[in-house]
Amino acid sequence: MATQQEKELLIQTLKFTPRTYKISMWGYGGEKVMGTTTQEVWDYCMEHQVDLSDIAWNSDAAEEMDLDPDMLPFPPGSWYECDDMTHTNGVSRDAGTLQIEDENGNTVFEKSLDSIVGGGCDGEPDWSCTDECFIGSRKKGEIVFVGSSNEKGTFYESDFELTAPFDITKLTLCYEEVDGEEIVSGVQYDGEDLDNWGGSTDGKSSDFNMVRLIDDEGNWERYEPEEKDWGHPEYGTSPSTWEQSETFKFKKVKPTIPGYYNAVWKNFGTTTGSLYWDGTEFD
Repeated sequence: MATQQEKELLIQTLKFTPRTYKISMWGYGGEKVMGTTTQEVWDYCMEHQVDLSDIAWNSDAAEEMDLDPDMLPFPPGSWYECDDMTHTNGVSRDAGTLQIEDENGNTVFEKSLDSIVGGGCDGEPDWSCTDECFIGSRKKGEIVFVGSSNEKGTFYESDFELTAPFDITKLTLCYEEVDGEEIVSGVQYDGEDLDNWGGSTDGKSSDFNMVRLIDDEGNWERYEPEEKDWGHPEYGTSPSTWEQSETFKFKKVKPTIPGYYNAVWKNFGTTTGSLYWDGTEFD
């Protein structure tokens, strides 16, 4: 037999006029991926001094930089495709806000995500971790690409209709943990996923790197290509006096001694710099 409390709840439900609620989450977050690549890709990028930021957004980077696109960790301009470990997009649990409004635009709940305890706490939604991904889960010698687009704005908006009074404790915030950072990417109500209609964000920065596991304890080294040695000497022999004269022009008269030469670009006024003459051409 139903209790008095259950009877009262049933009466409230029967009297309840269906209402539409809106859920929004905004703050800082973005798109983050992690994926594996090969030692051959690592070596190729090191040899050619590839700056991953230069190829992350530019689909023509391989052609412009004379690189083999098959030897890069992702197709140029599509950094987010190297994502066989994880791929998520949402607001950071440490830097976001949850807001719930009724159909009249009245706020029925608003709180920063990092202050929501969850775990059955009265008057709050619960938390659910849907995926975890860590660099340290890979084995020694494996190469991991890590990419992120850091953004600010509204990451989640959803409208849902209820035929019973809204119960905040039936709301669950779903997040993914990407190497220690928790990204809130989904919401459930009473066990059902709510559709995210999206929002509006502005890109603030981006980060792209590769790491190589150096042991089976999760320690790794970062991809940091050194500046390539093009064979230039530390300093070159100074030009002779006549080569320093005002009448000396590189287009008509070539230097006789390899080395660095001071230069003035007339098109830019008195802008000066230096060029290296290798005996055949300037570099």
